[in-house]
Amino acid sequence: MLEVNGGSAMDTSQVTETGRRPRALWVDNMRVLVVAGVIVVHTATGYLTGIADWYYDERTTSELWSTLLAFPVVVGALFGLGPMFLLAGWFSPMSLDRRGPGGYARSRLLRLGIPLLVFVLLIQPAADYIGSRPDIVQVSFVAALRATELSVMWFVAALLVYSLVYAGVRGLRPRAKTPATRPIGQVLVAATLVIAAVSLAVWQAWPWNSEAYLSARLGEWAQGAVLFTLGLKAAESGWLEDLPPSLVRRLGWVALLGALATTALFAALEMQGRAEPVLNEAAGWPTIPFALLYGVVSVSLTVWFVDWVRTRWPGHGPLIGGAARGSYAAYLVHPLVLTAVMVLLAPVALVPEIKFVLVSIGGVSACFAVGYALTRVPGVSRVL
Repeated sequence: MLEVNGGSAMDTSQVTETGRRPRALWVDNMRVLVVAGVIVVHTATGYLTGIADWYYDERTTSELWSTLLAFPVVVGALFGLGPMFLLAGWFSPMSLDRRGPGGYARSRLLRLGIPLLVFVLLIQPAADYIGSRPDIVQVSFVAALRATELSVMWFVAALLVYSLVYAGVRGLRPRAKTPATRPIGQVLVAATLVIAAVSLAVWQAWPWNSEAYLSARLGEWAQGAVLFTLGLKAAESGWLEDLPPSLVRRLGWVALLGALATTALFAALEMQGRAEPVLNEAAGWPTIPFALLYGVVSVSLTVWFVDWVRTRWPGHGPLIGGAARGSYAAYLVHPLVLTAVMVLLAPVALVPEIKFVLVSIGGVSACFAVGYALTRVPGVSRVL
């Protein structure tokens, strides 16, 4: 997904002798963490929470589990892909400099556009079809294809658009050899305010949970665009790898408090029956504090988490290396693989809480295994 020396976000082969960015093993670790987290969150939506829909669900009736998982699931849904947008931007300038705007755009169309089409035309309807098998009313593959959508691949669609816009801008206006720099604190505050203001404006037409245009999640695109741009600026000025530890600590506290405040806001709204309208309709005054918290946590949590992985987990062994190599493919196929695992377990007489644990472990392993296997298929590795 991300661009790393002309490859996808999920490919970090780099050669320092040719002027490429030195191999960053921590990026592998980041990809594995984020993709595994996405799979676990989606498993939780199938078994333990009603916060979002999944292709198959067998949800618990326990209010305790739903409440306990509300915080991590909400935070994951709102902010979990932020690091991937930032890193996509961070790797893009070097790739564009090496390939040129046209070559960069063609690379993005290949590595983002083709998987997007495969998902919409095959994986999404297949997951819908398989997920309906245990139901009384079953969906045919053709019916599922007619109702297909971007689903989890909205992220890739957004990233493709940002990348093509970046290629166009740099085609018209090459970046300066010595770009202007600003204090990092000012940059982060500006990014926070832009996400908050633009998201609030966009939500008036397309709320955060809008299903318009094949469920493209247009309400989340402002966040992704700003974080992608933040990554571009970080690459041009070099500040991402030189953040002051004191600033990172402050960002961590801001992220924690902001995430808690976001959860508290929605807990209070849920008690009044107003939480769903804020996400689905952008209705009423609560949308304003939600937008502000959205901007605060999007920036602070993303930058803190990226720096935490970079400094605390800088290397890895062959197992993580293999998982990282297959992480893009794992993300692409995880709706189908995870749904198949859940349907296979449907006849087993276990409570949803136990199934959640088993499927989280087995589903993460299966998705990465399938993803890695796909990268070994001749021709497929050029795309994934």
